[in-house]
Order: sequence, then C-alpha cells, then structure tokens
Amino acid sequence: MSESHELGRKGEDIATAYLKNKGFRILFRNWKWGKNEIDIIAENKEFIVFIEVKTRSDNFQEDP
Repeated sequence: MSESHELGRKGEDIATAYLKNKGFRILFRNWKWGKNEIDIIAENKEFIVFIEVKTRSDNFQEDP
C-alpha cells in the first residue's frame, strides 16, 4: 500500500473512532458503486450521514 493510501486509511480510522465516540453506528466503510466511493456511511438516532475524509500529512489547516 502506498504512503498516501496508508495515510488515508489512518484518517478514516480516526474519523470512524470520532463518530463512534459521538454515538454513531458505522454502517459501511469504503462503500463503492461503480467508480464512486463513499468513505464512511454512519447513522445515529436522527441521521444517516455520508462522510468524505480528507487527510493531510502537514499541519496546514484549511476550511473544508
């Protein structure tokens, strides 16, 4: 696995842990349909959410 894929996987792991800590249940990770992919699909009592995770290797911050 390339460094960028490994970094992306770590970012998704952190996002998954964060969502679980906030009471979300993870339904799917890396859900694919054709050439499209959703990183995380999760739900809580009120919402189903679709999450695209972007992980950076430096400390530069930017608004999503």
